[in-house]
Amino acid sequence: MRICFNQPAFLPWEGVFSRLMFSDKMVLLDDTQLARGFTYVNRNRIKGPSGPIWISVPLRRKGCGNQKIRDLEIYEKSRWVKNFLKTLQHFYGKSLYFQPVYSQIKEILDTPDDSFVHMAVSLLETTKNMLEIDKQMILQSHTGISGKGTSLLVALAKELGAQDVMLPYFSDRAIDCEMLKKEKIGVHFLRYTCPQYPQFWGSFQKKLSILDLLLCCGPQGRFVVEKGAVLYDRENCDRL
Repeated sequence: MRICFNQPAFLPWEGVFSRLMFSDKMVLLDDTQLARGFTYVNRNRIKGPSGPIWISVPLRRKGCGNQKIRDLEIYEKSRWVKNFLKTLQHFYGKSLYFQPVYSQIKEILDTPDDSFVHMAVSLLETTKNMLEIDKQMILQSHTGISGKGTSLLVALAKELGAQDVMLPYFSDRAIDCEMLKKEKIGVHFLRYTCPQYPQFWGSFQKKLSILDLLLCCGPQGRFVVEKGAVLYDRENCDRL
């Protein structure tokens, strides 16, 4: 079994879904700390006439100190949801795929729960189903495993009985691959290059939220995600 990892993020880019597509399971690292400063956990980009537009989920931060992702709460959720849905309607309302995508997103966002991770995971589950990716996502907090760095990945792989891990290309700069090798856990890397697909509003922009791909291509977005992925073996950097 091969597993991959990602923090539970708000409608992330295609590369996250490509790793899930080529793995058996993804562990969502909700027991990790929210990074200080800029992070993609609660923000991503869609596209408008002038180019990429940042969409950020406001978080309750005052007086909370350092927070783990599983503890994050959305600040003034109803107002943010109203503005976000209006933004989607304004820039993507003429898409052939707008209504089926919008209705599922809206149903999730309209729940009264202020938990960020509950919202993020629900959106991830819905999105992977739209892309017809039949793979499981597991919350780290449900495994009872905590820690950080490579030792955390090792512990999770052992807990789930995984023989291999799938990591983003270039992550070997931050991961101790030798530690994984000593534990007899195979290491593979996935390099994702955004293939061009038909977009609204002018020239192609890469590394947008998966939402842009779904609203531009609908179910065919799965083939875009698949096309952009190249897998490498860690030992010799050959394609798998």
